[in-house]
Amino acid sequence: MSSRQSAHGVLSAPTNGLVVAEGTSFPFEFHDSNWCEDGYSQISVWLTDYVPTTSNLNSTGQFPEGEYDYYFGSFLIPNFGLPVLAGSVPPPWSLVLPPLTGLNTGDEVYLAVVETGTACPPGINVPPQYEVTSLAMTVG
Repeated sequence: MSSRQSAHGVLSAPTNGLVVAEGTSFPFEFHDSNWCEDGYSQISVWLTDYVPTTSNLNSTGQFPEGEYDYYFGSFLIPNFGLPVLAGSVPPPWSLVLPPLTGLNTGDEVYLAVVETGTACPPGINVPPQYEVTSLAMTVG
């Protein structure tokens, strides 16, 4: 697994430190870094109870079972003005904080976005690379 942490995407929403109650929605907006200049950027969105880094990911760019609190899903971001691919799911504009076992009001959680870069220079035989962008939220 290759990690890339020198260039990150940007989580524009929610704001860092947002207080969110379980079962309520919060805004979500992620701007990918697209460091590999892919036509489409694959992202996955997670919730952890620790500050996530690429060292927490397994070889396929996912958090191992038991190492995350919730998986929101995988999404595809079109770049360079390309249309949304048929059958793909673009990132939503909001997410819902699910009921979280073992977490209490006032606990800090981290919204983590894993961006996958494919076919990075110098060519197609380069394995996927991953970067993690995160921010803290508080369970309300």
